[in-house]
Amino acid sequence: MKAWEDLVGTALLGTRRRTLDPAAQPPAVRHLIAGHGDPAEQLLSAAAVLTSYRRAGRQPLHDVRPLPVAAVDDRPFVPPLARERLGRLLAASHPDLLLEWLGIVAGTAYRVPPETLPLLAEAARTKTALRAPLVAVAGPAGAWLGQRNPDWSFLSAPDGDQADVWQYGSLAQRRRWLAAKLGEDPDGAREALTASWKSEPADVRADFLGVLAGHVRPQDEAFLEAALTDRAAAVREQAADLLGRIPGTRYGQGMAERLRPLVHRRNRVLTVALPQGERGDGTVRLRTLVAAAPLSFWAEFGPPAEVVRMTVEGCPAGVLRDSWATAALRQRDETWAQALIGADPGGRTTPPLLGVLGPAGQAATVGHLIGRLPVESFARLVHELPRPWTKELGTALLDWIARQDDHRLVSHAAVVIARAVPPECLRHPLATTRLTMDAGPWRRALTETLNFRREMYEELA
Repeated sequence: MKAWEDLVGTALLGTRRRTLDPAAQPPAVRHLIAGHGDPAEQLLSAAAVLTSYRRAGRQPLHDVRPLPVAAVDDRPFVPPLARERLGRLLAASHPDLLLEWLGIVAGTAYRVPPETLPLLAEAARTKTALRAPLVAVAGPAGAWLGQRNPDWSFLSAPDGDQADVWQYGSLAQRRRWLAAKLGEDPDGAREALTASWKSEPADVRADFLGVLAGHVRPQDEAFLEAALTDRAAAVREQAADLLGRIPGTRYGQGMAERLRPLVHRRNRVLTVALPQGERGDGTVRLRTLVAAAPLSFWAEFGPPAEVVRMTVEGCPAGVLRDSWATAALRQRDETWAQALIGADPGGRTTPPLLGVLGPAGQAATVGHLIGRLPVESFARLVHELPRPWTKELGTALLDWIARQDDHRLVSHAAVVIARAVPPECLRHPLATTRLTMDAGPWRRALTETLNFRREMYEELA
């Protein structure tokens, strides 16, 4: 539009250096500015008219088809108090509490009001953990929005029964399809995964193995053995981890046979030689062998609690203990997990190993660690405890923090505890006992968060 370009150029240079050319303007504008002798007035009048035209001067549309209407959703909206709390969560930007709130609603027969969906979708755009529960509570209205905004396309995931989702869906849609299919039709899901495996990028192959992790079974041994030769290290690592979860595999037995000549015991000394004559660093190879071999291999050298406390020669003791921890995590062996935690309670493998233990054993072990570790060390450990927490563990941690004095690390641990304890712990005395006037800020924040979460559940009960 030459008239607009001329007007902008004149405005940038100023009317002292350049005047507006009336001939470049439309006839209506020329007529309007003809009565103005001042170049500045001419420029401003022309700008006002042309700006209004650019904003509103459009030819009427023809053959306009109205947008389709979202499918009917008969579910009731969340109660008024819950709706008000949702507004507070969105305004305060607490994604962890918002995730919990959406999870509660997803387990009910409620849906969220449609006017809140844009803000929720925008929050889920950057926080992917919010997407699955949001899809459940948004319903057809959310799918309608997702079809019209590419940034919110996760709301309009295709129906999992459609045959083309696996071939043409986005990565997130394919992951959801695979996870659902593994639960509903395990054989069909594995057939689809095997058929497309070689054509998938390396990061996608590793991602799909992560989805398979929750459904691995002995019949997957051959598939996972083939994945051990994958070009991508991330895929090989995932495959080795999943094979370690299957008892009695050829892979595990083979690793045990290669490890056997390297290990000897003499009195209280465990000698472990590094593998020789193999490609790669001997320490790395030893990690692979120990992590992949069945933990029953070590039974001939003594019970776990005794073996992990032996003096180690021939290899770094830390390498051996870390590899034992990897094996215990893969094989979900509680006896070895207890032994390794007892041998090094403040070690970096303690938090994940606690996740191997059952509810009672976990709570008992945490109670033991409270007595053995300094307050600062235990406060750091709280941040790394695997979730979700059981009622027993949550109660033990609330009891611990109730006894603590003001400390920076304790206050940080209090934030984690307040948001991670399960719903069964939200009526703990910390939440129901009136605080004294001299209570520290972190203790008040802990109580407020516990009560906030308890009210969330009560409003949606």
